[in-house]
Amino acid sequence: MIAIWGLLIVNLFFPFPGQAALLFYILLGLMSVMHIIQLLIFYGAFSEKLKLTKADALQVFFFGVFKLWELKGRLVS
Repeated sequence: MIAIWGLLIVNLFFPFPGQAALLFYILLGLMSVMHIIQLLIFYGAFSEKLKLTKADALQVFFFGVFKLWELKGRLVS
């Protein structure tokens, strides 16, 4: 995931040639929206049972479902 985010962010500062830059802009937008929705759903569903720190929220944003699996383990415990 770090490599994917890295490529998407690098494209913002040093656009790739041709149509690749446009594709990476679209992918960055879609991935950002998807991860924000995941974060909002997680906050809505588990806000009473599990308090997220800002670091946890950032990790959910950047790593998505991988971090959610880890937090699910903390929720069950």
